[in-house]
Amino acid sequence: MEQVRAPLGLENFYLYGQSWGSMLAIEYALKYQKHLKALVLSSMTASIPSYMVYLAKLRAELPAEMRAVLDKYEASGQYDAPEYQEVMYKGVYGRHLCRLDPWPDPVARSFKHFNPQVYGTMQGPNEFVVTGTFKDWDRWKDLSKITVPTLVMGAKYDTMDPEDIRKMGRLIPNSRVAICENGSHLAMWDDQEAYFRHLLTFLRDVQAGRMVAAPTAAS
Repeated sequence: MEQVRAPLGLENFYLYGQSWGSMLAIEYALKYQKHLKALVLSSMTASIPSYMVYLAKLRAELPAEMRAVLDKYEASGQYDAPEYQEVMYKGVYGRHLCRLDPWPDPVARSFKHFNPQVYGTMQGPNEFVVTGTFKDWDRWKDLSKITVPTLVMGAKYDTMDPEDIRKMGRLIPNSRVAICENGSHLAMWDDQEAYFRHLLTFLRDVQAGRMVAAPTAAS
């Protein structure tokens, strides 16, 4: 990201991250926050191990017949089996990724064309089976070093634990937490009014000087 920012001459800019993008945004802020005016972290916990704990809880809440299908095909590594995929879409994606039915066209197109090789390398086969390169990523102990104005966003039905989102807000000194009560991982689609109200209010407050960076050497 710094290789993109520097040639463009961007300074004092807003950095927005959604899902994995928030992992990148956290990493960028920890190293280069002197260039940031504010930070938005949307739908991402600060710890993959914490994410895995919460996903186990969501899995346990699925009907027994759905869990049985997941167990059956995961045991043989058949993640692409139609029955397995049907449970993932009905039991997980439709509940916790985007709660609209049908999905908005941009969401549907994104899933249709997403790169499974990148996803598999970083995450693993799916939300429940995390074996990829970021499985040990954890930044809880470093969040206090982020001192720029920060909005941490989550949603009640997200795959990310709302309590993790609140914890991030407690650990980042100059932050604000927003939980979309009717949204999921893509709350900008299934809880639009709340999502953009929180986002725009934060941006306006930063611009008006109602949230300013804390004076610290880390920034």
